[in-house]
Amino acid sequence: MHYLRKFFVRTLCLVAILILAVVPMIQNKQTTRAGTISSASVSVASSAESTSTTYTITFTPTTASTEQSSVNLGFQSPPDTKFGVGNVAVATGSSAIFTSIGFKDTQYGSVSVNASSLPAEELTLKLSGITNPSKAGKYSVWIETHAGYSTLDSGSTSVTIGTIGVQGTVSLPGNGVAQHVWVEAQDSTDFGIRFGSSTDENGEYGIGGLTSGKSYTIQVFLSGDPNSNTTGYASPEPATITYAGTPVTQNFTLAQATKSVSGTMVRSTGVAVANGRVSAMRMDGPGFVNTTTNSAGAYTMTMTGGKWEIRPDTWVGPGQVAPDYTFSGPGNQIKFVKDSSVESKTGVNFTVIIANSLITGTVTPVPTGNAGIGIHNKNGFGTGTQLEQNGAFSARVPAGVYEIELFTDMRQGSGDKYAMPSMDPVSVGSDETKNIGAITLIKMDKIITATVKESVNQQGLPNMMVGCFRPRGGGFSMGITDANGSASIPVTAGEWGCMANGGMGGPKGEGGEGAGPGGPEAFLRQLKFIQTAQAVATQQESTYVIMGGPKFVKITDTATIAFSAVIADKTISVIVADPDGNPVQEFGFIEAEPAGSTDNDFGKGGGLGAPIDPNMPGMASIKVPAGVYNLRMMTPPGSDYSSGDVVSVDVTAGNATATIRLLLNDSTISGALKDEDGATVTGVMAFVSATNSKGGFIPGDANPATGAYSMRVPSAGGSLNLGYFVDPDSGYFQQPFTDATVTPVSGATVTKDIVMKKANTTINVTVKDPSGNAVANAFVEADNRKAEKATKMDHFFNFGNTTDVDGKITLRLPADTFKFKAFLSPETLRANNWMPPKSSEYTLAKDSTTDVTLTFQTADVVLSGTVSKTDGTVVSQAFITAYSNNGESIEVPTDTDGKYSVNVTSGEWHVVAEKDETSTSSAQVTPLISDDVAIDTSASKSITKNLTVASGDALSTPLTSTFDSDNSKAVRFTDGSLDGATISIPQDALDSDGTGENITITAQSTVEVPRQLLDKPLGGSGIDISVQSSQGQSITSTNSSVVITIPVKKQDMENAGLTLADFGTKATMSYYDEENGKWAPVEGSVTAIEKDQNGDGDLTDGTDQILVTGQTSHFTTFAVTAATDTIAPSAPTGITATAGTEKITLGWTKPTDADFTGIKIYRSTTAGTVGDLVTTIASTTTASYENTGLTAGTKYYYVVRSYDSSGNISTNTTQVNATPTASSALPATGSNSLNLIWLLILAIPLVLIRYKSYKVSKA
Repeated sequence: MHYLRKFFVRTLCLVAILILAVVPMIQNKQTTRAGTISSASVSVASSAESTSTTYTITFTPTTASTEQSSVNLGFQSPPDTKFGVGNVAVATGSSAIFTSIGFKDTQYGSVSVNASSLPAEELTLKLSGITNPSKAGKYSVWIETHAGYSTLDSGSTSVTIGTIGVQGTVSLPGNGVAQHVWVEAQDSTDFGIRFGSSTDENGEYGIGGLTSGKSYTIQVFLSGDPNSNTTGYASPEPATITYAGTPVTQNFTLAQATKSVSGTMVRSTGVAVANGRVSAMRMDGPGFVNTTTNSAGAYTMTMTGGKWEIRPDTWVGPGQVAPDYTFSGPGNQIKFVKDSSVESKTGVNFTVIIANSLITGTVTPVPTGNAGIGIHNKNGFGTGTQLEQNGAFSARVPAGVYEIELFTDMRQGSGDKYAMPSMDPVSVGSDETKNIGAITLIKMDKIITATVKESVNQQGLPNMMVGCFRPRGGGFSMGITDANGSASIPVTAGEWGCMANGGMGGPKGEGGEGAGPGGPEAFLRQLKFIQTAQAVATQQESTYVIMGGPKFVKITDTATIAFSAVIADKTISVIVADPDGNPVQEFGFIEAEPAGSTDNDFGKGGGLGAPIDPNMPGMASIKVPAGVYNLRMMTPPGSDYSSGDVVSVDVTAGNATATIRLLLNDSTISGALKDEDGATVTGVMAFVSATNSKGGFIPGDANPATGAYSMRVPSAGGSLNLGYFVDPDSGYFQQPFTDATVTPVSGATVTKDIVMKKANTTINVTVKDPSGNAVANAFVEADNRKAEKATKMDHFFNFGNTTDVDGKITLRLPADTFKFKAFLSPETLRANNWMPPKSSEYTLAKDSTTDVTLTFQTADVVLSGTVSKTDGTVVSQAFITAYSNNGESIEVPTDTDGKYSVNVTSGEWHVVAEKDETSTSSAQVTPLISDDVAIDTSASKSITKNLTVASGDALSTPLTSTFDSDNSKAVRFTDGSLDGATISIPQDALDSDGTGENITITAQSTVEVPRQLLDKPLGGSGIDISVQSSQGQSITSTNSSVVITIPVKKQDMENAGLTLADFGTKATMSYYDEENGKWAPVEGSVTAIEKDQNGDGDLTDGTDQILVTGQTSHFTTFAVTAATDTIAPSAPTGITATAGTEKITLGWTKPTDADFTGIKIYRSTTAGTVGDLVTTIASTTTASYENTGLTAGTKYYYVVRSYDSSGNISTNTTQVNATPTASSALPATGSNSLNLIWLLILAIPLVLIRYKSYKVSKA
């Protein structure tokens, strides 16, 4: 119940309060809180609903202040009935210390009042112009006092509006009252009619608005705030009352939480972590619990039923010393029955990463105001630190490769603003201190002037946030529009993309001292900066939707961009129901997508929709422009329901109500976890998963004591594929997909065991450089995928780890055939002119021990060339990928002259050039792509290969959206090459400390994705996802899994020789691991379903889609990748060349390969030289070609090759030749006079013939 503490949790961080949170951090000063406010009360001149009236607030602070101070007030109410504070003013009768209104937040009903001082005595504050909520009830009012940089006292009281219908007290078991929980009355016959109230400091609530003669169901909803005094308790059973016109008293007592989870936290060396924090985030509703480990590294926490994700918490606050360990990746997911039965999960253990390295440096000049340094990698690890007064910084990290970035208050009113220069990633070894020296910041001295206007009357819209980002290399800046709808945004020279948002979605705040810790990004989020008081004071009451996607500009000095907005004045009220139409209480996100074509190009900037109201589970209210919309609901992992069909709703003429029916998990799948010998696996913590063809992902738990598992699944989804997830330290390896499939039956239990892969082989790997020296921190990977098409392959298995200081690593793997590879960062490879070792294949037998040596190669062949367009224009900053048939790969950009140069090894290589052409002003850009060209580099140490790029399929319009991290969010691409791609973020997934903040997500489709032997992006594109906190700091990891869906054209799937069943095995969703220069599979399960993209009722068209969905716990670049087919097709046979008049006709017999796609013809005038490509014939039936326009008497040599659907070209070099003949017409030679004579001579016979014909006719 997140609205209970909105004043502290969402509003108190408005500038004045934020300064109290941030400046002490920068100055290493702790915020102080001296006491509580006593004797607080509120009276109103009129308690009638929707009436503007005067409020009298009296209270007594404990702590006095003689300096400039402030009092902040939060009037708490549900989102559908707010206190109106837009016209609030300090009224006569207030204590003399109160001088003026500091700010007012109309979205959350909060006000700050300036005071000249704060005596520790009873104070009176009168506020006029406050409008009462539209619904009767008892509402909390929060009070907090501040002086200078310190938060002083806090307290709360309540005010009653209208007539109370039901009232009572919510108590804790045994003793005490439940403070600030939400109590709701629902009409028993109409689920959509709801009224509510929060309990006050005394646990009392009061709900009004009830209709006499009606029955109501009264429910209590607990807060997910980790500071709530209800942590560890469960909601009581609902009660039903009948309202007869007089107040009904209905008391409740919370139930003790009956679920528990326990485990240990140890370092990778096996040493226990004492006093380590462990947090649990509920995935299917609000909920947050945390605890600490004991001296043995053990922990236990209690919670309620539902789906939870448990993970170590490494957050540190200002002045605290960072621990010598960290944790990244997803936590352990567990599920309890949602009832009062006693359940426990044991063995939920964690191994944390040792963070014994240090990165230090300085920046110059030192930015004005508050600033810090963020350090993160693309694998989900991130940390940060504030700058010292001299610009110095230091941060503790694990060994690895990191990107460094600067974050500052982009809203600061004075002083220059700066950005980081382009920097290579920083590599730091284990137990190493890496001083990166002085970083000279780049002054943001260029200006983008952005305007936001209403689409109909072109009126400028104030207080709209415009965020700008660099498409390449990262970078963020922002501004807020003024009264004329204009904002000036400081940037650096270069390409920038900007997107307007309708405000920041409401100010956010800290939980104050004692706020609960969160995930690994919490410290960075503690340094968040939010909008200025001026922006908040006049925040938009209306909601606007920006039309179109981001605008891109190339800045040399100044630039102007304009956004158009359409008012979202229609409301879709959504009720979530079961398959029979009965309302259900569910959490999730409702996505509203414009149906069909629309004149209003809105929704492309991040999609429309709303999360389920945390206070009213099962309901959502979505503000949209007039139109027709398709509604989808994304249910959270662990839900008792799965997503159902799309619902269409029309709000062209006015508001509308829609009901979304979910699929009930009405069947049970159960069984046991078995090892490969058939024995039941016990003593390990594991959870199982089931995926179906509708894209459903259903998790379930296994009992560590018995090895048994059970899960509820929907029968309507069809057959299910079963998988499991387990800690590799258990001796088993997770398999999101296994050979176990089952068809659920409604109302029945189906039994199916799952076989787990066990680490029953030992591999000792040594990694060396070309000189034979040990290579530390190299990532060694075992992969069982094959590059050949139609090759039988067991379910995809991929595992690896890094070498120690001696270049050694021991891997424990299941019996199988693996390729072993070693990786270093591309920067390290380029700096040393190395290439990864050639992959070595080994067949590992059960209980065997194998020694493997991998040696990095000297890259002594220089492959270079120029990238240009078809008109000869060179292409700078093109993305070049070179990969070999042995598994090596490297990426480089072209320079300003379009040139590239990369060191490779001898052998068969492929090279391709790609570029996201963002230099145009269009948001939906057309990329530039070359052919994937095969090259034999064994003939020379210097190979030149120029590449020509042509326009590819238009990319999707980039998405950017700012939202409240307390809520769930989904964004969807609605056009271009990745039309239908979706990113779904569960509520609180980005909320590190339980307080929430405004988060901005940016997603771009891109063709600049590496190609590798075992991982070639299907369709040639991927999604680059980045998330920033409110001050532009990158957020790379999440508290719980994020769901990503990427579409693949059916034709691209078939061209790669794949079927739908191959996703999760031969093809999977991957993220690019920049640290090791490789693609890696996402951590969670992957599903694939077919979609009729054309709407023609079938799934047979090449443009129909396969929607591939995966789960991840961090943000980077994602793509659906598959093993590259590098097997060339057979060559054509029976090739002939027949000469003709200035032409040669070629003939051949096509090969019989199943993936044969067409013919390529090469021509040369030199025997033994293949020559240039003459034509490509994209046909499997054509068997001849006529080459015209040739020179008579010249001998031409031809090579006719075949190519397959993966672009592989046959390697035949046998030539055929022919010499075209001249035309039979007499040649024109000699002078003009001779030509005339010849014409006369030739004309004589014709004249004689015509003369004779004339005589005959006359006769």
